[in-house]
Amino acid sequence: MLRQAGYEYLLDWAHDEQPVWMRTEHGPILSVPYPQELNDVPQLMARMREADEFAAMILSAFELHRRECANGPVVMGIALHPYLMGQAHRFGYLEEALTKLRERAGDDVWFTTPGAIAKHYRSLFPTK
Repeated sequence: MLRQAGYEYLLDWAHDEQPVWMRTEHGPILSVPYPQELNDVPQLMARMREADEFAAMILSAFELHRRECANGPVVMGIALHPYLMGQAHRFGYLEEALTKLRERAGDDVWFTTPGAIAKHYRSLFPTK
């Protein structure tokens, strides 16, 4: 139904760090990885982690993915919701983590949106 409605990609499939083409009755749709773990809802609400722990998880994941990139690019999504990480008592931890990511990132890191990832992936791996 999503493809039939004109959607070209979706974000609701938690899987590996690579986009994948999915077949539908109405043509292919691209699944851009959705982060279940680097997601403030399950971490802060379900697992009762604090904002500083969540920020540390982001940095830890980044370091691992940087090493993995030696074998090829990966998508590292971070799911954020303003009603959680946007709160004043949490936002400073997120700001600090994102600042550190920017400082540690080189030319090989692309800070972007899911739509831009989908567009880039389609240009590299078009459907048949």
